[in-house]
Amino acid sequence: MEDANEHIEQNAQADTDLSATIMMVVDDEPDIQLLMKQKFRREIRNNDYKFIFASNGVEAIEKLKAHPEVDVILCDVNMPEMDGITLLSKTRDISPTVQTIIVSAYGDMRNIRRAMNNGAFDFVTKPINFNDLGATISKTIRHVKRLKETLTEKEQLYQQLEKYSKNLEQKVEARTAEIRRQKEVIEAKNQSITESINYAKRIQEATLPRLGEIKTAIPNSFVFYRPRDIVSGDFYWFSETNEKIVITAADCTGHGVPGAFMSLIGNDLLNEIVNARAIYEPDDILRELHKGVQRALRQKENNSRDGMDIALCVVDKDLKKVHFAGAKNSLVYFKDGKMNVIKGEKHGIGGAQFDADRVFRKHVVSLEEGPLMIYIYSDGYQDQFGGEKGSKYMSKNFKQLLTDIHEAPLDEQAEKLEQEWLKWRGSYPQVDDILIVGMRLP
Repeated sequence: MEDANEHIEQNAQADTDLSATIMMVVDDEPDIQLLMKQKFRREIRNNDYKFIFASNGVEAIEKLKAHPEVDVILCDVNMPEMDGITLLSKTRDISPTVQTIIVSAYGDMRNIRRAMNNGAFDFVTKPINFNDLGATISKTIRHVKRLKETLTEKEQLYQQLEKYSKNLEQKVEARTAEIRRQKEVIEAKNQSITESINYAKRIQEATLPRLGEIKTAIPNSFVFYRPRDIVSGDFYWFSETNEKIVITAADCTGHGVPGAFMSLIGNDLLNEIVNARAIYEPDDILRELHKGVQRALRQKENNSRDGMDIALCVVDKDLKKVHFAGAKNSLVYFKDGKMNVIKGEKHGIGGAQFDADRVFRKHVVSLEEGPLMIYIYSDGYQDQFGGEKGSKYMSKNFKQLLTDIHEAPLDEQAEKLEQEWLKWRGSYPQVDDILIVGMRLP
């Protein structure tokens, strides 16, 4: 049996066919290896699946280090030396894309729930129904492929952004030296810079969720998004699983290129926290996002105060609840015509406070007693100067506007927000990026 296992692993390592899915089966039952190879013999013969076997968590860790290309782990819970839940907590440190399916007895549901809460993708119960297991494996493989595509696309976008940001810096330096020369040269360089920023805009837009995907998940929704400059420090982010929808409205430090760089950091961290690490509690997401921003900007070393304010909702489809947490930014919702406001915390994400662990509270709103009209937003709309006296629009007027329009169809609400903003602004310049996300649930 050990010789056969070694032969399987050597084949998995030597084969360069990227179409094969490599799975590790971790179980201390001696017959499981033969059973898996028998039940999936056609997939093995067709080079669709390759299997690696381990009898406990310790052995699985060593084999995962030797084979980081493993896509899916099928893992028992109760095993000697290291149990399945402990193994689950260690796999993401070795391979950020590997997904785990828990295989355990139905009577062990307590441990299964613990495993799901610790990031397991799915579970099947013993005795194993191989039709059910095959469907679960196929669903997990699709998720891994989407995750790898997302990470690859993100890496490509970052490489492009780095390339064009370096190009931009060179052009800015050249422009500074040429200011003393002639107006024609300045205009030419300025045009080149604008083209680079426009390219950065395309990169930033590529990182934003497609509005069609949001509409598919939340048909009654809109995103009112108006950058102040070519690129924006405000951004929205969205992710969906079978059970949950995560949607955010964030306002980063700064405008233009600095704000856009921060928005890309925030977007990348949310992809890691939610999509890669499967964290779905909004307070936990914000806590990990805060740590990630401090780590990415090395704020303990340079005292950088950059960060972001954010409102984050997790819609639990099964439980029909909305879970919310906010860093400075609030959530406004209407139920039976009455406005309710859930304020975000007084501290933001990132910044120079390092001593205390930053706490974010979770708030829960039920959807079982009727639909809610929900808004999350940045502060750009209410901070716009305009009107007869050139004053700010203010939060009071903004909330009254939401009260006036909240019963209208969602597309009509977006149009009324646009009309009111243009009327108030008049000839005054836009002072900040603007972002409002509205959604009627369920």
